[in-house]
Amino acid sequence: MAGGRSSRMGRDKSRLPLPGGELFLERAIGLLRALPLAEVFVSGNHADGIPDLIPGRGPLGGLYSVTSVIDTGAVLVIPVDMPLLNAELLTRLLREGESSGCACYFGDFYFPFWLPLSSEVRVFLRAVVEGRGPRSVGALLRHVGARQLPMPACQQVFNNINTPAEYTANYPQVNYPKAN
Repeated sequence: MAGGRSSRMGRDKSRLPLPGGELFLERAIGLLRALPLAEVFVSGNHADGIPDLIPGRGPLGGLYSVTSVIDTGAVLVIPVDMPLLNAELLTRLLREGESSGCACYFGDFYFPFWLPLSSEVRVFLRAVVEGRGPRSVGALLRHVGARQLPMPACQQVFNNINTPAEYTANYPQVNYPKAN
């Protein structure tokens, strides 16, 4: 998920640098490519990204857009603004989802999540973009009866970066870049 407005950040979070120069989006794509996934898709207006079909519908609008143009039975969804996620955690989520066939996520954190693309999910997402349903990821996961997995020992991996202050606190060695 890399299609948000980044309004609290004041600039596109996907283009923020990590220590060493790698961008948030490059980190997320690299992380997913290290997993046993058939393909990696990016939501949002990026090179090779899938733009929102109906803008302004939040993360579920982006998910709707992606699921409307791909042909797969399930998706592993990560946000671009959680650069501390790691392959071990995502592998655990992927394995749990694939073995159970149920949507799943960790603890009280709705991102990242694994989601089978059933007709029930597609109908829910369609209702969201048509303005007829709740627009939260939590509502979707509750609707499909997602499994809440135990939290890993290191909960810091779930930190997301939404503001310049959070960016600076997590990466003091990197100067916050000025908006283009």
